[in-house]
Amino acid sequence: MAISAHAGTTPVVVLGMATPGLSWRRSDLVAQEALVNRETRRANLVPAGRSLAYVGGGLIVLFVLGVVLYPSLVLIYNSFLTRGQLSLANYARLLSQPDTYEVLRNSLTVSLLGTGGATALGVFLAWLVARSDVPFKAFWRAVLIVPYLIPPFIGAIAWVYLLGPVGFINKFWMFLTGDRLLVIYGPVGIVLVMILYGYPIAYLVTLGPFEKTNPALEEAARISGAGTFRTFRDVTLPLIMPNVWAAGLLIFMSLMANFGIPAVLGFPRRYFVLTTKIYATVLNFDQANNLQLAAALSMVLVVLALLGLQIQRLVLARGRYAVISGKVSQPQLVELGAIRPLALGFLALLVLITVVAPIAAIFLTSLIKAVGLPLVSSSLSLKHYSDLLFAVPKVRRAFLNSFLLATGSATIIALLSIVIGYFLTRLRIRGGRLLEMLIIIPYAVPGTVVALAMILAFLQPLPLVNFSLYNTIWILLIAYIARFLTFGVRSTSAALEQIHESLEEEARISGADLVRAIKDITLPLIKPSVYAGWFLAFMPALTELTLSILLYSVNNETLGVVVFGLHQEGKVGLTAALAFLVTILVLGLNLATHRKLEL
Repeated sequence: MAISAHAGTTPVVVLGMATPGLSWRRSDLVAQEALVNRETRRANLVPAGRSLAYVGGGLIVLFVLGVVLYPSLVLIYNSFLTRGQLSLANYARLLSQPDTYEVLRNSLTVSLLGTGGATALGVFLAWLVARSDVPFKAFWRAVLIVPYLIPPFIGAIAWVYLLGPVGFINKFWMFLTGDRLLVIYGPVGIVLVMILYGYPIAYLVTLGPFEKTNPALEEAARISGAGTFRTFRDVTLPLIMPNVWAAGLLIFMSLMANFGIPAVLGFPRRYFVLTTKIYATVLNFDQANNLQLAAALSMVLVVLALLGLQIQRLVLARGRYAVISGKVSQPQLVELGAIRPLALGFLALLVLITVVAPIAAIFLTSLIKAVGLPLVSSSLSLKHYSDLLFAVPKVRRAFLNSFLLATGSATIIALLSIVIGYFLTRLRIRGGRLLEMLIIIPYAVPGTVVALAMILAFLQPLPLVNFSLYNTIWILLIAYIARFLTFGVRSTSAALEQIHESLEEEARISGADLVRAIKDITLPLIKPSVYAGWFLAFMPALTELTLSILLYSVNNETLGVVVFGLHQEGKVGLTAALAFLVTILVLGLNLATHRKLEL
């Protein structure tokens, strides 16, 4: 018997004289025929996937070009535009103004000081939790990240209630000494709040490496006579230094892009940084060419952001150490001994300062009938909460708008991420790296810059449809999608990379088309990652301020805009009540999601 098979044809069986020592079995023929059919179908999968990639990839590229590249190009173009002519006049004007250098100096000063303080504090806390014998580690591990979950501008408002001119701490200090301890407005307050709300980044980035460092290296140092401090300085710290640098760069970039903290604490002293100066320039309608000047000023932030990204890549590329060995072992915990109570007290004090005191200050301020009244039962009331819910219509609109925008943008991002991730990891379309870079740009650059780019790009009606996105809720939706799309794509792509392609191929070989193979095989496997990406986009969109403050319009207010607006209007009780509700909402949603992901 001989079997002849050609790709794309039915196998032909040629019978002849039996070969001595071999017996013909029908099961062998069936198995061989199935194998040939399987290989034939496998070969046919490639053209089908490639043609689908051309169509789907083209649509994705058009979308990304429309919401990312086009606004970016319009922003760059407008930075050179003066009275309808392309020139360097905007840049020359900025360079000739002393305010430009002052604003740049302010931005670098508070960001660098905040980065240094937040990185040092976060790394120390990670070491304390991961490598010392401090008690209640599970509690500290969870509670130390709470400041990261609270929107920074709400944290800044909370510290106004603590260290403002009539803040709780200052009033108590004046009772004791007759003078204020510290007025939070200005650069000192900005740096302080940046440290308190920036340290969780360093804590989270370095906690894992501290826990997984190869203990043999530290044991060798101790055997050689090195003490605890010298072992940490000469062995442990150099091993995790790439993570420390990465954390510092992430903190620096986030602080340079931050709008809420400098706006809340800097505006009363007219202390401007780049983000708040761009905001003020956009709203300065009396200034000629204000949008174009703001675009030129935005280029400074863009250059700094891209430079930070490049430095981060170089640090991570050059600083790769094998700190995790194949041997399963835990690093030896450092016995704190006599200073153990001091470490425990330090952690308790930090949680009091960063979590308990700010939230308590917001809550108590929301209950006081008027600013300046003593904290006694007769001056407490729930009136501000009833006013929020029944007497201030824009608050109800803000809740509805924020939930609709957050849910809508997160859902669209999740759907897009499935398609984009599939094309990047499965079909590997040409230009995939460029597509990934375009997706990350709106999150890498400050939100103020993204908002200005959206204004300039969609200020005029769209061609063909003659519809203007500006002054509508749709421009907010597009901005949210562009800014937070990278969360969904990264989460989904990472999940797809872990699923072997053969699972889908087997489904296709069994007769399922591509859509059914993805629906029945791939989607159930990546569902947790898709949900995680949805949540990562939903949470920042729910309380977003930096984009919304420049893009909102009447009847399209968001929660962040209303909280910030009430604070700027001096409506302290209403601001505190809404800020407290938003804080509890954010913390509750994070807790519920964390528990769901654990199940």
